[in-house]
Amino acid sequence: SSDLPGMWELLMDKGQEEGLIPCGLGARDTLRLEAAMPLYGHELSPSINPYEAGLGIFVKLEKPDFIGKAALERARPVSRRRVGLQMTGRGIAREGCPVYDGGRQVGVVTSGTHCPWVGQAVALALVDAAYKEPGTPLQVDVRGRRVDAQVVKTPFYRRG
Repeated sequence: SSDLPGMWELLMDKGQEEGLIPCGLGARDTLRLEAAMPLYGHELSPSINPYEAGLGIFVKLEKPDFIGKAALERARPVSRRRVGLQMTGRGIAREGCPVYDGGRQVGVVTSGTHCPWVGQAVALALVDAAYKEPGTPLQVDVRGRRVDAQVVKTPFYRRG
């Protein structure tokens, strides 16, 4: 049998001088969001195609026939796009929060949280393609309250 508790202690002890600390799934997801990396089931799914998710660069329709090619050929042009949102009002957008332009719902948040590295609340959302440009003001319904947000370029972090 393995000695997992012993292995944990050994790793924590040996990694201490390198700054090793435990990191859970929530921390990993925060870093993923700051980098605007799509997560299957959130920003990419059977109902969100690669073009809508901003991953069209990885689709090679020039290749000979492959499973799904016909569906991908029919998927363009897209009517919605994945965008980054910076919350400019007080509130944290979460998955499933509706996104509005005034009284019209134009999308839905696919991932969102407060990101400690960038020091602000951000989200990824799938919105009508007309709202994809950075600087576009929108609102996110956070538990029945409209919170101001703005479409921004991704990734959310900037390299130093």
